[in-house]
Amino acid sequence: MKLNRIATAVIASVASLGLLAGCAGGGGGAEASGEAETRTVTDSSGAEVEVPADPKNVATLHYAATETLMDLDLPPVGQGEFQEPSVPEKWVDQLGDIPVVAQEEPDLEKLAEVSPDLILAPNIYEQDMIKQLEEIAPVYQFTLRGGDRANWQQRVEEVAEAINQTDDLKELDADFQAEQKEIAEEYGEVTKGTKLGVVSSFEDNSAYLWGSENMVGTLFTPLGLDWSADEDATIKKYAKASQGGNKSGIKEPEAQISMEVLDKSLTDADVIFVTSNMRGEYDELTKTMMDSAVFKDLPAVKAGHVYPHGKATIAGYSDAKYGVEMAEKAIKEYQKG
Repeated sequence: MKLNRIATAVIASVASLGLLAGCAGGGGGAEASGEAETRTVTDSSGAEVEVPADPKNVATLHYAATETLMDLDLPPVGQGEFQEPSVPEKWVDQLGDIPVVAQEEPDLEKLAEVSPDLILAPNIYEQDMIKQLEEIAPVYQFTLRGGDRANWQQRVEEVAEAINQTDDLKELDADFQAEQKEIAEEYGEVTKGTKLGVVSSFEDNSAYLWGSENMVGTLFTPLGLDWSADEDATIKKYAKASQGGNKSGIKEPEAQISMEVLDKSLTDADVIFVTSNMRGEYDELTKTMMDSAVFKDLPAVKAGHVYPHGKATIAGYSDAKYGVEMAEKAIKEYQKG
Protein backbone atom coordinates (compact mmCIF):
# COMPACT_ATOMS: atom_id res chain seq x y z
CA MET A 1 0.00 0.00 0.00
CA LYS A 2 1.68 3.19 -1.16
CA LEU A 3 1.27 6.59 0.47
CA ASN A 4 -1.62 8.46 -1.13
CA ARG A 5 -2.73 12.05 -0.68
CA ILE A 6 -4.80 11.25 2.41
CA ALA A 7 -1.94 9.44 4.12
CA THR A 8 0.45 12.24 3.23
CA ALA A 9 -1.97 14.77 4.69
CA VAL A 10 -2.29 12.77 7.90
CA ILE A 11 1.48 12.58 8.28
CA ALA A 12 1.80 16.30 7.60
CA SER A 13 -0.83 17.04 10.25
CA VAL A 14 1.02 14.92 12.80
CA ALA A 15 4.26 16.72 12.01
CA SER A 16 2.53 20.10 12.36
CA LEU A 17 1.23 19.17 15.80
CA GLY A 18 4.77 18.26 16.81
CA LEU A 19 6.06 21.63 15.64
CA LEU A 20 3.34 23.49 17.54
CA ALA A 21 4.16 21.55 20.68
CA GLY A 22 7.79 22.45 20.22
CA CYS A 23 6.97 26.16 19.93
CA ALA A 24 4.82 26.21 23.06
CA GLY A 25 6.69 27.31 26.19
CA GLY A 26 9.79 29.43 26.33
CA GLY A 27 12.39 27.21 28.02
CA GLY A 28 15.63 26.15 26.38
CA GLY A 29 17.23 22.74 25.86
CA ALA A 30 16.14 19.60 24.04
CA GLU A 31 12.84 19.24 25.90
CA ALA A 32 11.70 22.79 25.21
CA SER A 33 12.75 22.68 21.56
CA GLY A 34 10.71 19.53 20.97
CA GLU A 35 13.84 17.45 20.43
CA ALA A 36 13.90 14.11 22.20
CA GLU A 37 17.04 12.25 23.24
CA THR A 38 17.95 9.52 20.77
CA ARG A 39 20.28 6.55 20.48
CA THR A 40 21.59 4.61 17.50
CA VAL A 41 20.99 0.87 17.20
CA THR A 42 21.73 -1.67 14.47
CA ASP A 43 18.72 -3.68 13.30
CA SER A 44 18.50 -7.15 11.72
CA SER A 45 19.10 -5.73 8.24
CA GLY A 46 22.38 -4.19 9.36
CA ALA A 47 20.98 -0.67 9.14
CA GLU A 48 21.91 1.85 11.80
CA VAL A 49 18.68 3.37 13.07
CA GLU A 50 18.34 6.48 15.22
CA VAL A 51 15.56 5.70 17.69
CA PRO A 52 14.12 7.50 20.74
CA ALA A 53 16.10 6.73 23.88
CA ASP A 54 12.82 6.26 25.73
CA PRO A 55 10.09 5.57 23.15
CA LYS A 56 6.55 6.23 24.36
CA ASN A 57 4.45 5.44 21.28
CA VAL A 58 5.73 2.25 19.66
CA ALA A 59 3.84 0.63 16.79
CA THR A 60 4.38 -3.04 15.98
CA LEU A 61 3.62 -4.51 12.56
CA HIS A 62 3.62 -8.15 13.68
CA TYR A 63 2.54 -10.00 16.83
CA ALA A 64 6.09 -11.31 17.20
CA ALA A 65 7.02 -7.82 18.44
CA THR A 66 3.71 -7.07 20.15
CA GLU A 67 4.14 -9.94 22.61
CA THR A 68 7.51 -8.70 23.83
CA LEU A 69 6.13 -5.20 24.40
CA MET A 70 3.24 -6.69 26.37
CA ASP A 71 5.63 -8.90 28.35
CA LEU A 72 7.58 -5.76 29.25
CA ASP A 73 4.37 -3.92 30.20
CA LEU A 74 4.75 -1.43 27.33
CA PRO A 75 1.65 -1.94 25.16
CA PRO A 76 1.98 -0.58 21.60
CA VAL A 77 -0.11 2.29 20.24
CA GLY A 78 -0.72 0.31 17.05
CA GLN A 79 -0.23 -3.36 16.27
CA GLY A 80 -0.19 -6.07 13.63
CA GLU A 81 -3.24 -8.31 13.46
CA PHE A 82 -3.54 -11.18 15.93
CA GLN A 83 -5.74 -14.23 16.45
CA GLU A 84 -7.52 -14.09 19.81
CA PRO A 85 -6.97 -17.77 20.82
CA SER A 86 -3.25 -17.35 20.11
CA VAL A 87 -2.65 -14.68 22.75
CA PRO A 88 -2.85 -14.95 26.55
CA GLU A 89 -6.43 -14.61 27.79
CA LYS A 90 -5.43 -11.85 30.20
CA TRP A 91 -4.42 -9.63 27.25
CA VAL A 92 -7.47 -10.09 25.02
CA ASP A 93 -9.41 -7.02 26.17
CA GLN A 94 -6.37 -4.75 26.21
CA LEU A 95 -5.19 -5.83 22.77
CA GLY A 96 -8.73 -5.43 21.47
CA ASP A 97 -8.55 -1.71 22.27
CA ILE A 98 -5.29 -1.16 20.35
CA PRO A 99 -5.71 -0.17 16.67
CA VAL A 100 -4.64 -2.77 14.11
CA VAL A 101 -2.30 -1.01 11.69
CA ALA A 102 -0.98 -3.98 9.71
CA GLN A 103 -2.34 -7.19 8.26
CA GLU A 104 -0.49 -8.69 5.30
CA GLU A 105 0.92 -5.20 4.71
CA PRO A 106 0.96 -2.05 6.85
CA ASP A 107 -1.98 0.32 6.53
CA LEU A 108 -0.01 3.54 6.22
CA GLU A 109 -2.95 5.84 6.93
CA LYS A 110 -3.92 4.03 10.13
CA LEU A 111 -0.28 3.83 11.16
CA ALA A 112 0.20 7.58 10.76
CA GLU A 113 -2.95 8.26 12.77
CA VAL A 114 -1.52 6.59 15.92
CA SER A 115 1.52 8.92 15.78
CA PRO A 116 4.25 6.38 16.59
CA ASP A 117 7.70 7.55 17.63
CA LEU A 118 9.12 4.14 16.63
CA ILE A 119 7.95 1.39 14.26
CA LEU A 120 8.97 -2.24 14.84
CA ALA A 121 8.77 -4.04 11.49
CA PRO A 122 9.50 -7.70 10.68
CA ASN A 123 12.25 -8.28 8.12
CA ILE A 124 9.78 -9.25 5.39
CA TYR A 125 9.12 -5.97 3.59
CA GLU A 126 10.66 -4.61 0.41
CA GLN A 127 12.85 -1.54 0.70
CA ASP A 128 10.18 0.59 -0.96
CA MET A 129 7.80 -0.15 1.92
CA ILE A 130 10.50 0.54 4.51
CA LYS A 131 11.08 3.97 2.97
CA GLN A 132 7.37 4.75 3.16
CA LEU A 133 7.30 3.67 6.80
CA GLU A 134 10.29 5.89 7.53
CA GLU A 135 8.23 8.90 6.45
CA ILE A 136 6.08 8.24 9.51
CA ALA A 137 8.68 7.30 12.16
CA PRO A 138 12.05 5.55 12.58
CA VAL A 139 11.83 1.90 11.51
CA TYR A 140 13.65 -0.93 13.29
CA GLN A 141 13.53 -4.28 11.45
CA PHE A 142 13.60 -7.39 13.65
CA THR A 143 14.24 -10.99 12.60
CA LEU A 144 11.13 -12.93 11.58
CA ARG A 145 12.35 -14.84 8.53
CA GLY A 146 15.71 -16.27 7.55
CA GLY A 147 18.40 -18.50 8.97
CA ASP A 148 17.96 -17.23 12.53
CA ARG A 149 14.19 -17.73 12.62
CA ALA A 150 14.39 -20.60 15.10
CA ASN A 151 16.24 -18.41 17.60
CA TRP A 152 13.17 -16.71 19.07
CA GLN A 153 15.19 -15.34 21.99
CA GLN A 154 17.37 -13.40 19.56
CA ARG A 155 14.26 -11.78 18.08
CA VAL A 156 13.00 -10.87 21.54
CA GLU A 157 16.39 -9.38 22.37
CA GLU A 158 16.28 -7.31 19.17
CA VAL A 159 12.90 -5.86 20.11
CA ALA A 160 14.04 -5.13 23.66
CA GLU A 161 17.19 -3.45 22.35
CA ALA A 162 15.13 -1.24 20.03
CA ILE A 163 13.01 0.03 22.93
CA ASN A 164 15.92 0.20 25.40
CA GLN A 165 14.53 -2.45 27.76
CA THR A 166 17.27 -5.09 27.80
CA ASP A 167 17.64 -5.03 31.60
CA ASP A 168 13.98 -5.88 32.16
CA LEU A 169 14.25 -8.59 29.50
CA LYS A 170 17.11 -10.22 31.40
CA GLU A 171 14.78 -10.58 34.39
CA LEU A 172 12.15 -12.28 32.22
CA ASP A 173 14.76 -14.66 30.83
CA ALA A 174 16.17 -15.50 34.26
CA ASP A 175 12.69 -16.31 35.58
CA PHE A 176 11.94 -18.49 32.55
CA GLN A 177 15.18 -20.45 32.82
CA ALA A 178 14.62 -20.93 36.54
CA GLU A 179 11.19 -22.44 35.81
CA GLN A 180 12.70 -24.84 33.26
CA LYS A 181 15.40 -25.88 35.72
CA GLU A 182 12.87 -26.47 38.50
CA ILE A 183 10.78 -28.76 36.28
CA ALA A 184 13.87 -30.64 35.09
CA GLU A 185 14.95 -31.27 38.67
CA GLU A 186 11.51 -32.23 39.96
CA TYR A 187 10.71 -34.69 37.17
CA GLY A 188 14.19 -35.87 36.25
CA GLU A 189 13.40 -39.52 36.92
CA VAL A 190 10.39 -39.30 34.61
CA THR A 191 11.95 -37.39 31.73
CA LYS A 192 15.28 -39.23 31.64
CA GLY A 193 15.35 -41.35 28.49
CA THR A 194 11.83 -40.28 27.50
CA LYS A 195 11.69 -39.46 23.79
CA LEU A 196 9.52 -36.59 22.63
CA GLY A 197 8.07 -35.82 19.21
CA VAL A 198 6.29 -32.58 18.25
CA VAL A 199 3.85 -32.36 15.36
CA SER A 200 1.39 -29.91 13.76
CA SER A 201 -0.75 -29.80 10.63
CA PHE A 202 -1.16 -26.80 8.33
CA GLU A 203 -2.49 -28.41 5.14
CA ASP A 204 -4.82 -31.27 4.21
CA ASN A 205 -3.30 -34.76 4.19
CA SER A 206 -0.03 -33.60 5.72
CA ALA A 207 1.79 -33.23 9.01
CA TYR A 208 4.43 -30.74 10.09
CA LEU A 209 7.41 -31.91 12.13
CA TRP A 210 9.41 -29.78 14.55
CA GLY A 211 13.00 -30.78 15.27
CA SER A 212 15.12 -30.59 18.38
CA GLU A 213 16.93 -27.51 17.08
CA ASN A 214 13.75 -25.53 16.44
CA MET A 215 11.93 -23.08 18.71
CA VAL A 216 10.13 -25.84 20.59
CA GLY A 217 13.43 -27.58 21.21
CA THR A 218 14.56 -24.61 23.31
CA LEU A 219 11.47 -25.08 25.48
CA PHE A 220 11.38 -28.82 26.04
CA THR A 221 14.95 -30.15 25.82
CA PRO A 222 16.01 -28.20 28.97
CA LEU A 223 13.23 -30.02 30.84
CA GLY A 224 15.24 -33.23 30.48
CA LEU A 225 13.30 -34.80 27.62
CA ASP A 226 15.14 -36.51 24.77
CA TRP A 227 14.06 -35.79 21.21
CA SER A 228 12.72 -38.38 18.81
CA ALA A 229 15.66 -39.47 16.65
CA ASP A 230 13.17 -40.60 14.00
CA GLU A 231 11.68 -37.11 13.83
CA ASP A 232 15.04 -35.37 13.52
CA ALA A 233 16.10 -37.85 10.82
CA THR A 234 12.90 -37.31 8.82
CA ILE A 235 13.31 -33.55 9.05
CA LYS A 236 16.87 -33.81 7.79
CA LYS A 237 15.57 -35.70 4.78
CA TYR A 238 12.51 -33.59 3.97
CA ALA A 239 13.37 -30.07 5.15
CA LYS A 240 13.99 -28.56 1.71
CA ALA A 241 11.18 -27.16 -0.41
CA SER A 242 12.34 -29.25 -3.37
CA GLN A 243 11.63 -32.35 -1.27
CA GLY A 244 8.11 -31.24 -0.43
CA GLY A 245 9.13 -29.66 2.86
CA ASN A 246 9.60 -26.01 3.78
CA LYS A 247 7.99 -23.56 1.41
CA SER A 248 10.64 -20.97 2.33
CA GLY A 249 13.29 -22.89 0.40
CA ILE A 250 15.61 -22.64 3.41
CA LYS A 251 16.68 -25.82 5.15
CA GLU A 252 15.53 -25.42 8.74
CA PRO A 253 14.93 -27.90 11.59
CA GLU A 254 11.29 -28.40 10.55
CA ALA A 255 9.50 -30.07 7.65
CA GLN A 256 6.10 -30.63 6.12
CA ILE A 257 5.53 -34.28 5.24
CA SER A 258 2.80 -36.42 3.72
CA MET A 259 0.76 -38.60 6.05
CA GLU A 260 2.37 -41.66 4.46
CA VAL A 261 5.68 -40.63 6.03
CA LEU A 262 4.30 -39.87 9.49
CA ASP A 263 4.44 -43.46 10.73
CA LYS A 264 8.21 -43.53 10.12
CA SER A 265 8.72 -40.14 11.74
CA LEU A 266 7.52 -40.66 15.31
CA THR A 267 7.71 -44.41 15.86
CA ASP A 268 10.33 -44.08 18.60
CA ALA A 269 8.51 -41.28 20.46
CA ASP A 270 7.25 -42.14 23.96
CA VAL A 271 5.35 -38.86 24.16
CA ILE A 272 3.89 -36.70 21.38
CA PHE A 273 3.13 -33.00 21.80
CA VAL A 274 0.61 -31.62 19.31
CA THR A 275 0.50 -27.91 18.51
CA SER A 276 -2.51 -26.06 19.90
CA ASN A 277 -3.59 -22.49 20.56
CA MET A 278 -3.13 -20.73 23.90
CA ARG A 279 -6.28 -22.39 25.24
CA GLY A 280 -5.03 -25.92 24.60
CA GLU A 281 -7.42 -26.29 21.65
CA TYR A 282 -6.65 -27.90 18.28
CA ASP A 283 -7.69 -26.43 14.92
CA GLU A 284 -9.62 -28.45 12.34
CA LEU A 285 -6.57 -29.49 10.29
CA THR A 286 -4.89 -30.79 13.43
CA LYS A 287 -8.01 -32.67 14.49
CA THR A 288 -8.16 -34.30 11.06
CA MET A 289 -4.53 -35.38 11.34
CA MET A 290 -5.13 -36.80 14.80
CA ASP A 291 -8.18 -38.71 13.56
CA SER A 292 -6.17 -40.38 10.79
CA ALA A 293 -5.39 -44.08 10.95
CA VAL A 294 -1.64 -43.50 10.59
CA PHE A 295 -1.56 -41.11 13.57
CA LYS A 296 -3.69 -43.39 15.73
CA ASP A 297 -1.32 -46.27 14.97
CA LEU A 298 1.73 -44.51 16.46
CA PRO A 299 2.97 -46.20 19.68
CA ALA A 300 2.68 -43.05 21.80
CA VAL A 301 -0.88 -42.49 20.59
CA LYS A 302 -1.88 -46.08 21.34
CA ALA A 303 -0.43 -45.64 24.84
CA GLY A 304 -2.46 -42.45 25.37
CA HIS A 305 0.57 -40.18 25.64
CA VAL A 306 -0.53 -37.33 23.35
CA TYR A 307 -0.82 -33.80 24.76
CA PRO A 308 -1.35 -30.20 23.55
CA HIS A 309 1.69 -27.96 23.99
CA GLY A 310 0.68 -24.50 22.80
CA LYS A 311 2.29 -22.69 19.89
CA ALA A 312 5.19 -24.02 17.85
CA THR A 313 6.27 -20.58 16.65
CA ILE A 314 7.28 -18.69 19.77
CA ALA A 315 6.67 -14.94 19.75
CA GLY A 316 8.03 -14.24 23.22
CA TYR A 317 8.23 -15.28 26.84
CA SER A 318 4.46 -15.58 27.34
CA ASP A 319 4.30 -18.16 24.54
CA ALA A 320 7.36 -19.93 25.92
CA LYS A 321 6.06 -19.96 29.49
CA TYR A 322 2.70 -21.36 28.37
CA GLY A 323 4.47 -24.12 26.43
CA VAL A 324 6.59 -25.10 29.43
CA GLU A 325 3.56 -25.11 31.73
CA MET A 326 1.68 -27.35 29.28
CA ALA A 327 4.73 -29.63 29.12
CA GLU A 328 4.79 -29.92 32.91
CA LYS A 329 1.12 -30.96 32.88
CA ALA A 330 1.92 -33.55 30.22
CA ILE A 331 4.87 -34.92 32.20
CA LYS A 332 2.63 -35.30 35.26
CA GLU A 333 0.10 -37.25 33.19
CA TYR A 334 2.83 -39.38 31.62
CA GLN A 335 4.19 -40.13 35.10
CA LYS A 336 0.89 -41.82 35.98
CA GLY A 337 1.60 -44.40 33.29
